[in-house]
Order: sequence, then structure tokens, then C-alpha cells
Amino acid sequence: MTFKALNLLMPIISSEQLSNSKRLLFISPFALGDFLYFKTFLIALKHQHPHIEIDIWLDDNRCNTDAWRLSRSKILQQWMQAEGTFNQSYGCTDSTIARDSQIEQANQRNYDIIVCHSPGSKANQFSDIARKISPKAFIVSSVSKAPYRGLLNFVLFRNSDKVYQLDTDSLPTNHHITDRFMKVMNSIFDLQLSKEQMMPNLVVPDQTTTDSKEWLADKFPTTNGKLFFLNHLSTNTKKDWQLTQLFSLISSLEQTDNGHRYIINVTPENFEEVKTAAHTFSQENNIQLVVFTVDKHFFELPSLIALSDFVITVDTAILHFAFAAKRPLLAMMRQKKPYWAPPESATSHVMYATEGKGHVSDISVDTVFNKYLNMSSHA
Repeated sequence: MTFKALNLLMPIISSEQLSNSKRLLFISPFALGDFLYFKTFLIALKHQHPHIEIDIWLDDNRCNTDAWRLSRSKILQQWMQAEGTFNQSYGCTDSTIARDSQIEQANQRNYDIIVCHSPGSKANQFSDIARKISPKAFIVSSVSKAPYRGLLNFVLFRNSDKVYQLDTDSLPTNHHITDRFMKVMNSIFDLQLSKEQMMPNLVVPDQTTTDSKEWLADKFPTTNGKLFFLNHLSTNTKKDWQLTQLFSLISSLEQTDNGHRYIINVTPENFEEVKTAAHTFSQENNIQLVVFTVDKHFFELPSLIALSDFVITVDTAILHFAFAAKRPLLAMMRQKKPYWAPPESATSHVMYATEGKGHVSDISVDTVFNKYLNMSSHA
């Protein structure tokens, strides 16, 4: 085996290897936004090598019962199945026993190639899991940073045949996340896509759109004003806006037109708490306000976003879905990882947290409202 992190002109996995392979497993703890962008490259790989079955391993190896990760995993698997490209997906497990059982299940697939793509600190753990899944597979670990400058790769990644480290210095200063993913997939598989082909695509089934329209008609008796899709929570409190801030923003938006409709999106574990507070707020202020969470299927979420007139959200998958659906978008982000921000345009803007501790909640209601007014005046 070669343990040095590689950045070569020749792809790590040759065309001959791909031609002789039947099954490929892609291991990555995808979040919803990650998968929106990365699936473009995996689908393109499948189109170039239609004989290869591509499976996805989502389990983040936390082995706990956190509701947010298990529910996110479930809707991600629904999405992957609907894409029609992926043969099988392995979701997040709630215990080491369940994880080990899933490893045994994957072992039966006899994968020829396994690619572990994890920019975080668990990259070597996924390498170990990959080798347990397939003792004979050609395993590549894709990392953004090699721990200890790669000096311990021969130990940490002893179960990988190759380690690929993304050279971020070779990317433009203002690059997008799709540029990073393209670099990774080109270096490993020699995959090549144009800028236009790299952009995300999210097709909502017609029936889901019809169901969403019926849901809106049932929830909102008056349809004169704009439909706002709002999201104030993320998976990190530093990226959250406060519910009181959101209510204050809604009150300000009502000053522009009291016929507006508002959808507050939350995850299932936050639904009851936000619903109770929102009901009190809407009754006291006579506002058309509904709290939403995915109920039966993942596509309920992007369907409502696509039907909305304006999206205001913190840094979650919501902003990426709005970008893919080409909806007017105002997003709030921390200054870390700006390459995740959607391209700036007349209808898409990101506000960065530059005050206080740099948390999203440090962005004031007035700042958000005034930016909305500015965007609306140029629409």
C-alpha cells in the first residue's frame, strides 16, 4: 500500500479499474445540503459507468439516539431512493450493535471500490469501517486535511490503499463548494463536468407539488400576500436565530402588507415547542402563520420552498434548496466556510454575522428587514 496523501494528474482510480468493477460504495456522513451538491457528481459518474452499482453509506458513526440525526438520515434515504441512481443506502444507526449489523449487511455486497469522503476528524474511522465492509476492496480516503501533516497516514489510514488530500490552494479565492467537489471527483475518478453541469438540480414529483398546493390552500384561507418560507434553526446553536427575533421580523414584514402568509420550518423534535409559541403569537397579532415539519416524505420540504415567494433562513439545507429552486433568498451565515454560500445575485443574498461573537443571532432583526426591503425594491 501507498500511504502518502496524493495529488496527482493521473486519477487515483483508473478507467481499467472502473471497467472491471461491479459495485462501488461511497462512504460520507452527508447532510442534506452536502448531498444536494454531491449527488450531481455521483449521478454523472453513474452515467459514465452504468455497469457499476453505486451504494451510499450515511452513518456518521456516532451510534446514539439523537432524534435530529436519525430523522435527517431517514429523509436522506427517501431522497436517495427517489433519485433512481443509487442501488442501496445505509442510514445512521442508534447503537454500536446496529452499526455492526449494518457492516455485516454491507459485507455481503462484495464491493470492488470504496471511497471514504469525510473532511472531518473521523476520516480514519471511516477507513477502518470500509475495510471491515470489504477486506478485498480498493479503498480511497478523501480528506480536506491530513492529521499531523500526513506524517501518521501510514497508521491512521492503514486500511486505505490511497489517501487523497484536497489542495485548497489550487482553488480560486472565491470558489464554491461545487468547485471543491469537482476537484475531488476529478482527482479520484477523472470525472469532468462544466460549470453549468455542476449546478444542483432538484426535481419535485408532480404529485408532491399538487399535495403541497392543497396543504397551502387548507392552511391559508387568504392568498393575496406573499408566501414567506422561514427557517431560524440549524444543527448548531451558533448558527441559530432566536424565535423571538423571527417573530419580530414577521411583525416588521406585516407592516409592508398584512396579507402575507408565513411558514416556519422546523425539525420534528422542535415542532411542538415552536408550534405552541407560534400559535400564541399569530392569534395575538392576527397573522397567517403555520409551523411545518416533514411528515411523510422528504420532497414535502423542497416542494413548499419552490412554491414560496421569498425564503429567509439561517445556514441549513433550506438555503441550498432555495438556490436550486431559484427562489428569492436571504440567508444568514457565520463567516466560516464562505464557499457554502450560494452565488450572489439580485435575488440571492447572504448576510454574514460580523458583530458580537460572530453568531448568527448577532445579526439584528432590523438588518435583515432592511435588506429584505432593499431586495424587494429591486425585484
